[in-house]
Amino acid sequence: MISDWLIKDKKQLQAQYTNSTLPHAIIFSGVKGVGKNDLAQWLIKGLLCQSKNKQHSDKDFSCGQCKSCSLIKSATHPDHLNVELNGLTIGVDQIRAVSRVFQKTAQLALNQTVVIQEADKMTESAANALLKTLEEPSNNSFIILLVKDVQRLLPTIISRCYHLALAPPVGDKLLAELGQNSTDKFANLSHLSELTDLSVREEFVLQAQYYVNYLMTQKNRMAFLSILLNNDHSVRWLEKITVDLLRSYQWGAVEQISYLGDQFDQKYLMIFVEEHIDCLSSIYTLISEYSKQILLLTQINKEYCLEKLLVQLAQQMQTKFYHQ
Repeated sequence: MISDWLIKDKKQLQAQYTNSTLPHAIIFSGVKGVGKNDLAQWLIKGLLCQSKNKQHSDKDFSCGQCKSCSLIKSATHPDHLNVELNGLTIGVDQIRAVSRVFQKTAQLALNQTVVIQEADKMTESAANALLKTLEEPSNNSFIILLVKDVQRLLPTIISRCYHLALAPPVGDKLLAELGQNSTDKFANLSHLSELTDLSVREEFVLQAQYYVNYLMTQKNRMAFLSILLNNDHSVRWLEKITVDLLRSYQWGAVEQISYLGDQFDQKYLMIFVEEHIDCLSSIYTLISEYSKQILLLTQINKEYCLEKLLVQLAQQMQTKFYHQ
């Protein structure tokens, strides 16, 4: 199902196909949950559908009834290849398979299609192999690259692709589309898990409480480290909580951090944030740098790096103490 915020992109792609201007290679970029794969599957179905009138449909891009549509639904279409992450990266052999698909004649449909999931995690040799394929496109061949961060692709790959950045709504509009309530006026799709899953929300609140307590006392580091290591969202949550603390000072209100509950006296918490506002800004920079590091490195000792980060956070807070 295509999310409402992708309808405009859907219409654009359909019009390009109808007018024979659809690019050979397309990048869909956006945060997790934005609908990159949903849009790619919708487009693939349309490109491989055997119905001659599909481009005139005002509901969908494929008929959903022909043999080609049935094969795509069962993931057995001979003219389509789906490349998925193999471990931590996408290797060169997987990308060479893409080239072999396009060297063959289409068996069933007019077009041949490839979707590369998490293409921003290709190895350097894989990226170079893909570049050769993009430089010499075959007739009626289409490649779709799905990425979270387009800047992690080679500039030469980006330049040979049509880039469609998928942008969901934020704040109240997003919450309305998701049917959710929140005091977070800056809610965005990266917060989807804690907005829609109660158990994840509870983990988020627990981490927030440990984090604020650690900033205040620099104690219980190993317990806090254990919580961070056991959650895939932990680094993003550190960024969010820090930003929320900064915003609470900017607005002079605690609504932005109401999820902390009654564990902290609100008046004292606001005083603490005001007195440490410069430290919190520096801490946000440290967390952001760590976040970029783990995105760029495919092999990283997460426990060591997180413990190092916590030591740096404590040092920032202690620096404020010593300067008083």
